[in-house]
Amino acid sequence: MLEILFGSPKEANIIFSIFRTLCKDFETDLQMINQQCIKITPKTWENSLENLVIPGLVQFIIDHKEHQMMLTILKEHYFFLEEEEQQQIIHIAQSIIEGERKDIPGVQSFFSRDVILRDSLQEFLRPDLYFSFSSFQKFRLHEYTARLREYVEAAIEEYKLEQEYQNFIQSLRDFLVHCDSKLEFLSIVQDKEFLVYNAENLKVTEDELQAYIDQAFVSQHPMYIDSKLLAPIVSIAPKWIYLYTNDPFDGMVQTIQNVFQERVTIHSLSDFKQKSTNEKNV
Repeated sequence: MLEILFGSPKEANIIFSIFRTLCKDFETDLQMINQQCIKITPKTWENSLENLVIPGLVQFIIDHKEHQMMLTILKEHYFFLEEEEQQQIIHIAQSIIEGERKDIPGVQSFFSRDVILRDSLQEFLRPDLYFSFSSFQKFRLHEYTARLREYVEAAIEEYKLEQEYQNFIQSLRDFLVHCDSKLEFLSIVQDKEFLVYNAENLKVTEDELQAYIDQAFVSQHPMYIDSKLLAPIVSIAPKWIYLYTNDPFDGMVQTIQNVFQERVTIHSLSDFKQKSTNEKNV
């Protein structure tokens, strides 16, 4: 027999529903006592532990407690008190946990939090035990909480980088608003490297690109702006950019789109090659 006391009837009902779904395939008696306590009477302890109690509690913690735990970490350890910032950081943390942010250094080496939870429960649970879930969370989930803190720390760093990037992009947009166009349009071709062509479809050399750079503006962004491509084309401030690429999700392609917005049209690399062929045949 196992009895677990939860902090509210709402919590107890959630986990009771999870347990009831999981125990359909084997005999286990579930009872709700006083709306907040769940009594589990298994036919076979080991079977119920592995197939009901541990999976159910892991699901409950991850699906219904994890978000609040990360929110508490954000507020109490890192003092993020604005709701919008909190939600953005937690969204990043969840995308890291789900493996969607493989570009963030170090996080792929994190040990699965599911395994941490299973190990904590396996070590703690035993037959004929009565315990409060809130006490278990407070005193037995230190390793899991530490793992969540690592995810939150990684998410905070990523959030700060994204904020810096957005501020950088906005400063380039602001510059363009007040900058006269030195060329009507440019073609930018990504083919192993980025090449720039003028209206006559002639390649603009590196020296020519460097000569266009507004040095006063670049000095304001010494750590961010790419001097080979981004600095020259922002300084040129073309009214139109035709960007030819087979990788529209490339970082520089995305940055050019974010800065120039409606001034940019994206085409495939084959479109540029076809265009060049047609012009040679004229």
